[in-house]
Amino acid sequence: MSTRKLTTLAVITMIVIGALGAGCDNDNAYDERTVVYVSNINEGFPFISDVLNQGQKLLDEDTGTYDTSDDYIIEDWMKVEFHNRPYNSVIDPNASSLGDFLVTSYDVVFTRLDGSATTIVENFTGLMSLMVPADSKVEAVILIVPYAAKLLPTLVGLQYNAGEVMAHAQVTFHGHEVQTDRDIQFSAGVIVTFADIITDEDPNEH
Repeated sequence: MSTRKLTTLAVITMIVIGALGAGCDNDNAYDERTVVYVSNINEGFPFISDVLNQGQKLLDEDTGTYDTSDDYIIEDWMKVEFHNRPYNSVIDPNASSLGDFLVTSYDVVFTRLDGSATTIVENFTGLMSLMVPADSKVEAVILIVPYAAKLLPTLVGLQYNAGEVMAHAQVTFHGHEVQTDRDIQFSAGVIVTFADIITDEDPNEH
């Protein structure tokens, strides 16, 4: 059976801000009938996080200064593609629903690349419910930068200037094979650049 590609939206039901635990899970996707992993994150490009949207007008025509009357902040969502493939050629995951995988949550941890210890985005956990059928690819979107993060001093300080801050976002997904309760986790990383983008085009459209 050829690999099928499905598209869906990962529904985020809760964002929990806080420090992540440092525990380690010995289980991994290779213990199961199928192998589940992130096959594509943000289409293979670094993610650009615009710290402020300038609204309809960038400058006041009379004064030549920034027109901030209609500026606003939005949270950032990012595309992620999951691949659920058979562990080997002997196993036929399509023979039953046991090869289907349910992604239930993800943790996001940011590490600044400039060596600064100043927090740029608080660690958070997002809850989701995304089915990845056996022998399939499924595309979803996840929250990568919450609204509240853009209210922190570091990102507010990037508004109305040409500065930028780069960070590595490590995203660890949790889930389980259908009809089992063993937590399986797998990770993917992406470089995120925070800056005040003044163009109207989406910097993450590729």
